[in-house]
Amino acid sequence: MPAYLSEEWIQEADAALRASGLCTADGERFAVEQRVGEVVFHIVIDDQGARVCAGSAVDPAVVLSQSRDTAVAIAQGELSAEEAVLNGLTVVDGDPLALLSHHKVLARANDVFADLRSRTDWG
Repeated sequence: MPAYLSEEWIQEADAALRASGLCTADGERFAVEQRVGEVVFHIVIDDQGARVCAGSAVDPAVVLSQSRDTAVAIAQGELSAEEAVLNGLTVVDGDPLALLSHHKVLARANDVFADLRSRTDWG
């Protein structure tokens, strides 16, 4: 059972996303960086596929910053991402409209992570 945000967890998230076949239809590159406490990782989706990588993204459209508790609550479905932003628990830097214009591909990516979420050690 991979620990949330561990190197193993990021590698499993990457493998799941790569295997999904998820990509952008228009050839556009879309990157979202997530900062959870001291852990930084990012998702890139382009016409070549989708991947999760440790560390900062090159030219992310959006950077999301939040505490570990907030990230866990969102991942476990106890708090929506929208509620976290509206309540100041998640800080959005960059172009928030990019999240709206890519909401379908992000929802599909979220679905891809369902199996990993079910096996994650949240402690």
